[in-house]
Amino acid sequence: MSAEQNKSLILQYNQEVIQNGNVAFFEQIVAPHFVNHSAPDPTASGVESMTAFFTNVLHTAFSNLTVDVLDMVADDRTVATRKQITGTHTGNLMGLAPTGRRVTICIIDLIRLEDGKLTEHWGENNFPAVIQSLKA
Repeated sequence: MSAEQNKSLILQYNQEVIQNGNVAFFEQIVAPHFVNHSAPDPTASGVESMTAFFTNVLHTAFSNLTVDVLDMVADDRTVATRKQITGTHTGNLMGLAPTGRRVTICIIDLIRLEDGKLTEHWGENNFPAVIQSLKA
């Protein structure tokens, strides 16, 4: 796929999967041999590590989620994004009761693609700092 096609797919991924919680769409665009290099537990570095975070953490703990892709760079194999996820802490977050506060999660992602499918993910984010701010 071209760089522009990859960028389009990653924009759709951010909107459909991260913002809207559409796990079925994620399962359509991810390769069976997908590896999440940013998974906290290396034994759970497949598709399930990403879907568990989206379903059991992000969409359980936060409402009014929006994803804003601030920068994107791509070639025919890789897409890098700098983005922000914003939402309101209205649900349980790993044992932390809802605070009603707005949060912003800042993320830099690198996604490798093959034949229109996501095959690898690396990410850096400030999620631990967000959790700490909610505890304060």
